[in-house]
This record gives sequence, structure tokens and C-alpha cells, in this order.
Amino acid sequence: MIAHEERREIWEREDRYQQLVELAPETILIHDGDRIVLANAAAVRLAGATDRDQLVGHPIESFLHPPYLKAVEAQLVGSSDAVKPLPVRDAFRRVDGSEVEVEVTAIAFLDHGRPSAHLIVHDITERLILQAAARRAEEHLQQAQKMEAVGVLAGGIAHEVNNMMSVILGFSEFLLSAPGMAEERLSEVRHIVRAAERTAAVTRQLLAFSRRTFHQPQVFTLGSVVHDLEPVIRRLLGEERYLAMACDVSPRIRVDKGQLEQVLVNLALNARDAMPAGGTLTITTGETELTDGMASGSGGVIPAGHYGVVVVRDTGMGMSTATQAHAFEPFFTTKAIGKGTGLGLAAAEGIMGQNNGHITVASALGFGATFTLYLPVLSAIEVVERRGELRGDPLPPGPDPTQAGATVLLVEDEPVVRAIAARSLERGGFRVLQASGGGVAMELVDRNGEPDLVLTDLMMPGMGGAELARRLGERWPALPILFMSGYSVDDLLRRGAIDSGLVIIQKPCTPDGLVRSVAAALLRARVVHPAGD
Repeated sequence: MIAHEERREIWEREDRYQQLVELAPETILIHDGDRIVLANAAAVRLAGATDRDQLVGHPIESFLHPPYLKAVEAQLVGSSDAVKPLPVRDAFRRVDGSEVEVEVTAIAFLDHGRPSAHLIVHDITERLILQAAARRAEEHLQQAQKMEAVGVLAGGIAHEVNNMMSVILGFSEFLLSAPGMAEERLSEVRHIVRAAERTAAVTRQLLAFSRRTFHQPQVFTLGSVVHDLEPVIRRLLGEERYLAMACDVSPRIRVDKGQLEQVLVNLALNARDAMPAGGTLTITTGETELTDGMASGSGGVIPAGHYGVVVVRDTGMGMSTATQAHAFEPFFTTKAIGKGTGLGLAAAEGIMGQNNGHITVASALGFGATFTLYLPVLSAIEVVERRGELRGDPLPPGPDPTQAGATVLLVEDEPVVRAIAARSLERGGFRVLQASGGGVAMELVDRNGEPDLVLTDLMMPGMGGAELARRLGERWPALPILFMSGYSVDDLLRRGAIDSGLVIIQKPCTPDGLVRSVAAALLRARVVHPAGD
């Protein structure tokens, strides 16, 4: 009677054990050192099998790799009750030949007196995916932090460089217009101008990649912007390279035209350098609807939406996968020293981001490269709301402000920049009152009364340009105020130096450009607020 009860208890325990093993969510295998002797339902699922016999009776090597088996053997030999077995990383081979990343924990035990191994196999595919996503997110965060740090540095450098380039370009223009200068000296001055312009261009690229460049978006048809660049790009490519353009698809987009042109010119220059023996550059426009989003060239995400696209494809040398991974990083270049700054694509990506757009690249060595620009298409309602941006209407006719000797209050804390600006305006026919800061400017207007226009730098010690404008606006609401700065609008907004919507002249500015900007601002003010209003 006792023996029967004991047998029944043993059977019940074995039945419970079998149920626990069979219903366990993790894969459980038992092998005797040679073949699998037990496999639960989870093991059948993991193996992609339709029947348990596809596992039981088969060598363990059919599913796990020799390196794993050696590690498990060492683990089993050294195991004891006091040592918790550690999981071993492996790839589990399924019956169809595919593999699943797993961790295997082995526990040694005696099965009817024979040494055996109890294996718990855990599928870690999902965990690896999450870990990879976390690594990518961390990399993107680090890249974003690096770009932000470089951007802040670029903004500060640009402010100083732009001030000095204003001086160099200003004095150079004065020398070029000076009578009686020898042609040899004029040639030297032109070299100075070209060097200054190149320096200013590099500064703009620094600001562009960091999204701190000046940004003045308007509504355009995409095809017209691209088509207008055709003569420029043909000249850049030279006679040995062919340009094919198809710009018939023209969705309405809102973009800074000059910035988009800069991106296309950069891509055309890269294509030219990638086709030293000749080739074809093809530029087309189109529309696309992204329903699920996609990855951008720098690893970001292009959200789902309706986009106008510009495809720039060359038949050049192409890029390796490794080169593509770094293509949009600042200062990365495959060109020889002195042949490139490594800022072209970094600036292109920054510009696209500033215009709510994206850029992607597809390439392979020997098969050219294809860059695709994505810009959001405006809805019909957005087009109506921004109809005033559809084209730049010319100024209404009116008297030339320079001929009337209009008075300009010039406020600039940098003495040499102020001297250049004052001389430029005086040569343009204006009467100039100079102030080294906001406080001095207020004293000048107290003595001299209302000027016709105020031209002020924004970032100055003490009272800045924005505060000066506020105080002058309280006294004379219709007084036109024109701002200038070596910082970009985005930088100034970040610093709280301005409100959005202000018109700003970006330094460096040539003397003629400064005179035209002041004259245009005065003329606009007289059209909006004619005398007697």
C-alpha cells in the first residue's frame, strides 16, 4: 500500500514536472552529451519545427555551434551548487537554416544516473534590436550635441570674421574706385577681394551646417527655382560634362531661394569633381508622398508627408558605404588638401533642415551618386495665406532718398566697421550721424532730433540695437530702423536679441550693397508713411 502511494506521488511529480517544462515560455532542451532527449513546445516554436521529432534524437550540434558547446562544457565541469550558471551567447540554428540570436544557460544534472545538461535557451532578438536602437539614439544625441557645440562656436567666429570681412571688402572697394591707381595695384586689390569673398563664403557654410545662417523663406514653384540655375550649373560643369534637366513638376514650396540655390550649386560642384574625365549630371524635380517616413542621409528620420523633390544624379566615381556614413559631417572630405573644405554637404544638410527639408544620398563605388532633396509641399490654404510671398514685388516709384540728403543715424560699436559704413553712406549721398552704442545714439537724437533712418548693429555692449529700436519707436513710431549683424537671425533669436520678423543686413556687406539697402528701406518707409500722414 505504501509502495503504491509512493509510486503515485512519483507519477504526479513527474507529470507536474512535464507540464511545467512543456508550458514554460522559454525554450528548454535536455541532452545527454550527444543527442537531444527532451524538447518542450517553446523549443519546437523557436526551431520553426512542425513536430517534436525534428529536435528529439538529433545531435545538439545541429542547433548550437561548437564554440558554444565548448563554453557550456567548461561551465558544466566547473559548476557547483554554490556557483550560479551564467548564460552563454550563441546563435540557434532553426530547421530552415536561419539563425536566431540566443543566450543559453546550462545546468548539469544526472538523468537516471547519466550525466546530462538541462538547457534554457532565451531568444534575445528583441533585446538586441532595442539595444541597437538605444545605441543609435545615443549616437544621434552625441552628434547633435557636437553639432550644437560647433554651431555655437561657428556663430561666435562668424560674428568676428564677418565684421573684419566688412572692413576688408569696404576698403578694397574704395581702392578699386580710387582714380589714378596703377593696374598692377588694382589687380592686387582684386586678389584681396576674392580672398575676402572666399572667407565670407566659408563662414556662410559654417553657419549653414549649424543652421545659424540668415533665413528668408518665400513661396516659389520648385521647378522655377531649379530651372533658373541651369546657366550657372552649365558654366560650373564645363564643356566636357553634360547637363540634363527636367523641371516640369513644380509644386509650391516655401524656401529661402538663395539657400536652395547654394545647396544645388554645392551638389553640382561635387558632381563635377567626381567626373574628372567627363560624364552626365541629371537634375529633375518631382513630387512624392511618404506614407511611413524614411531615413535621411545623416541618419535622422524624414517624417511621412507630401514632398517636392529634387533629384541630383551624376555618373561619377561614386562613394563607398564608409564614405557615405561620414558624408554629411563637417570638415569630412575625400578631396586633396586645398581642394575642398569638407563643408559642402554639411552646409547642404543644415540648409535643408532650416527649410524644414531633408537630403538623402544613394551611391556605390563606380556607379555615381544620387542626392535627393525633400521639401514640404504647401497646401492650397497655405499658398493663399502666404500669397504675398509668391513673388518679390518691385518697390513703387518714388524720389531717390540719396539725392535728398537723408540723415542716417549709424550705431556700431566696432570703430573700424563704423568708419567703413559711414564712409560708404556718405559716398552714397547720405548725411551720417555716428554713435558707438545705444546710449550715445539716444544723446544724439536728443540734440539733433529725428533722423530719416536708423542703421544699428544688434549686439553691442550696454544698450543693444533691439532696446535702442524700442526706445526710438516709442518716440517716433514711423521711424524706419534697419538692423545689421554678423550673427544670423537664428542665433539672435536664441540670444533673445530680437523678435522674429525683423529685416537684418548680414555682414559682411559691401559699400554699394549697404547704400542700396538703406535707400530701399527709406523708400519703403516713404511709401508706407508718406509725408503728411
